[in-house]
Amino acid sequence: MEEEVTDDEYRAALEALQSTISGKTRAAPKGPHDLTWEQQFDRLHVYLDRLGMTESVNAMSYIHVAGTKGKGSTCAFVDTVLRRSGTRTGLYTSPHLVDIRERYRVDGAPVSKTTFTRNFWWLHHKLKETCEADLGMPAYFRFLTLLGFRIFTSMNVDAVVLEVGLGGRLDATNVIKAPAVCGVTSLGLDHVEVLGDTVGKIAREKAGIFKPNCPAITSPQVPEAMESLELRASEVSGCELTVARPLRDWRTVGGGPLVLGLAGKHQELNAALAIELMRVWCGRVSPASCPWGASALSELASGTLPESWVVGLAETEWFGRAQVVPDDVEDLSWFLDGAHTEESMRHVAEWFCGHDGLGQSQSQSQITEPVRLLLFNCMEERDPEMLLTPLAQTAEAMNAPITAPALFTPSESSSKGLVPFAGVQDVTWQGKVARTWDELARRHAGCVRASEQQVVGEVPTGVPTGVPTGVPTSSSSSLTSLAASAVVPCLRQAVESVRRRAREERALGSGRRVHVLVTGSLYLVGDMLRVLGRAG
Repeated sequence: MEEEVTDDEYRAALEALQSTISGKTRAAPKGPHDLTWEQQFDRLHVYLDRLGMTESVNAMSYIHVAGTKGKGSTCAFVDTVLRRSGTRTGLYTSPHLVDIRERYRVDGAPVSKTTFTRNFWWLHHKLKETCEADLGMPAYFRFLTLLGFRIFTSMNVDAVVLEVGLGGRLDATNVIKAPAVCGVTSLGLDHVEVLGDTVGKIAREKAGIFKPNCPAITSPQVPEAMESLELRASEVSGCELTVARPLRDWRTVGGGPLVLGLAGKHQELNAALAIELMRVWCGRVSPASCPWGASALSELASGTLPESWVVGLAETEWFGRAQVVPDDVEDLSWFLDGAHTEESMRHVAEWFCGHDGLGQSQSQSQITEPVRLLLFNCMEERDPEMLLTPLAQTAEAMNAPITAPALFTPSESSSKGLVPFAGVQDVTWQGKVARTWDELARRHAGCVRASEQQVVGEVPTGVPTGVPTGVPTSSSSSLTSLAASAVVPCLRQAVESVRRRAREERALGSGRRVHVLVTGSLYLVGDMLRVLGRAG
């Protein structure tokens, strides 16, 4: 048995991995010696060849999934159902929420520190030996993708569920030559600086994963996106594109209800796509790799989902997506979702505003209406008005206002490093986002409710400049109940402020639960899971 690595050895691997983070964007090259995105992608084939991995990587069976929204959830559904049916799976996703090893799951669990560290150093040393002199080391995400291929080939998985990182055509995962099936989830505007400024252009990039003689399945799309997908499929020999059958069209054994483990109406689209991807996969792999496949296909042909599929769909979990985490403080729950597109924010808003915390919609519940709070951050390349407008509109329309002040705080994690920073940070950006919410509160009067309590409390001295007008900037100041928003320079301070509010509600005997929506960034959600001790 291989000796387990120490925590120091694992940290050393993370430090070496940190050196691959360049901080450069994926847009056009800035300097005369910078490679284009196309050139960087082409080098991946050279890396695989020199590593001696080309044959083993292309021998694996892949379910390859691209999209703007829901690709992680779709992959989670696929992975859980395949495992529940008896298939040994490898799941590659991004980004991670708390620990880098979350990106590599085998049989549902993140790989061990020993597996990660041993394979990391094998890859690192081999790349330095064969590639560094003329090609250099691959950048962060490309390195991580190569590492995933190394881990999954070494662990002999039967199926690899492969989530695209960004785009599709030039994404590192697209180095594979012949997946068993490709999928495209719902498409929308995201990463426009890299992928294009229209849904049609973005769809074209996503369809870059289509391969010859490989079926492609898509969720329903807007006409512009569907036209681009269909055009690309017609250009690829033997690539047949079909739209996933609606979830409502499938029956369960015995006719019982089909329950999904992931909350939200939009998850029905992701589950429907997952079912079609697995159906096609079963028909294209050998019986040795999928001994249960023939039986499953027979049931599916009659419109019935195999029992193991029904159970797997119900058991699916995906951290940081429509996840409710109870706090140690009584009657306080955190609603976590890393939504960062306009449409996904609307789904999250409907989920949060219609939830009583006990699994019922507000219309069904007879309990006292909860106190709804917001804890938000988004990356600076995002448009905060585009993200926050669906929340304001939904809160107003559903008569489920957000209690003031909404809290805006920096994440501890970022794309620039592997080690979170828990100290006080510059909050200039958070000030801009907070002012956006203030303006939305004026436009949508019903989206905000004045607070009878002080949520933020004292703010420590030394808060950086750039805090918006009206937010306290000294240790003797506190936020009044009249402000729609507040900037908090540290996530942990925001958490303690919310907990204090929950304790005050309990002391008043109001009977009101406190619900906090944490959204806008997967980095923020991952940090919350870490702070709450719920990483997994």
